[in-house]
Amino acid sequence: MKNKIYSLIIASGVFLISCEKDPEVIYETITVTETVTETVTETVEVQPPTPETETVGGGGIYFIDDSQTWTNDRIWIMNGKVVVRDGGTLTIEAGTIIKAEDGQGVDATALVIAKGGNIVAEGTAESPIVFTDKADELSYSNEDRLSPNRVATDTGFWGGVIILGQATVGEDGGQDTIEGIATGYDWTMYGGLSDTESSGSLNYVSIRHSGTALGNGDEIQGLTLGGVGSGTTITNIEVVGSNDDGIEIFGGTVNVTNLTIWAQSDDAVDLDEGYAGTIDNVAVQMKASGDNIFEIDGTEDSTDERDGQFTVKNVTFIGVDGNTEKTDQLGHWKSGASGTTENVLFTTMDGQTIEGIDSDTYDASATENAVNKLIFKNFQFATTSTLASILANTSSTTGDAPAWASVVSTGTVGADTSVMSWTMWYKLTQQ
Repeated sequence: MKNKIYSLIIASGVFLISCEKDPEVIYETITVTETVTETVTETVEVQPPTPETETVGGGGIYFIDDSQTWTNDRIWIMNGKVVVRDGGTLTIEAGTIIKAEDGQGVDATALVIAKGGNIVAEGTAESPIVFTDKADELSYSNEDRLSPNRVATDTGFWGGVIILGQATVGEDGGQDTIEGIATGYDWTMYGGLSDTESSGSLNYVSIRHSGTALGNGDEIQGLTLGGVGSGTTITNIEVVGSNDDGIEIFGGTVNVTNLTIWAQSDDAVDLDEGYAGTIDNVAVQMKASGDNIFEIDGTEDSTDERDGQFTVKNVTFIGVDGNTEKTDQLGHWKSGASGTTENVLFTTMDGQTIEGIDSDTYDASATENAVNKLIFKNFQFATTSTLASILANTSSTTGDAPAWASVVSTGTVGADTSVMSWTMWYKLTQQ
């Protein structure tokens, strides 16, 4: 038995030894974080500050022969004659303000687009392009583009805007030199044979306080068009406070649409030298001393080959209540005038008369433009005056009651002024 017990004890020991756990291995993970500092060198290009103003010209004649752009991030100051010559293009961004120095005589400031030159001045109703004089305190902070210090009757502080083209002009030889600038320069010539040519575009442009005396004692208009072709776009134009005419057109075939003229000193719409285009939708508000809503001449061509037949239509005249300073503001159709004037409404005009109608070209029965035909259609006079008194100066030509004229209480013709809501005139007189 004793031996068995030992054997059992030995066997049990062996069992106990074989049942012990293996040693435990513990793995420890250590994360090492390394901080790396990196130096980066960056080159920053510093732009010079945008100037508040930029001057073009030095008081004499400054030529633009390449492509230039006047931007709406500064006020541009014209000093002297700025002339865009043949091959040059001036682009003016929407909303740009351009001011003119106030030199007189030969030093007066004007923008001239010469024959072969081009202007692209495309404003918008919200951002019109404004030409005015340097003393006008208008700035980009005036979002309505109304001046803090100028009024409509402020006139004659600079020259104006002039576009000269290559279309037909009613002059012997078919060309002429634009009045009131200078003599002896080829860039003052206008006219030619290209009736469809383009000198560019003016759209939503306001021209203010112009008409100072230039060369030869002449004034220049707010907007002057000489021999400009029908490929040129002239639309949505305002002229305020011109010391001469609002717009004057010498020959050519250009069309003008949506035109506003306010407080000019001479005539609102002046046509010369056989103008053969169409002017459509015009509002004119006179001042008491202003001359006429229309002054229309015929051709100066002795051969009568370049006669021109204009069309002026859809026009509203607004006079000065009780005006006794100038009482024949309702129009003057002068020697050789040839074309059609129609759908004209005259308001605030008691006591006013038509100044004159040329008897040589007047044709009461004609209905279509033709050589040496002066035609009137649908004139309405909203007035307490009689038709006979309105036509007192012209009755020998028209009679006392021509079919095209009537006195009304409320007009049914005239301009659509709603499209002029962007103008200084509309904002200050129609709202």
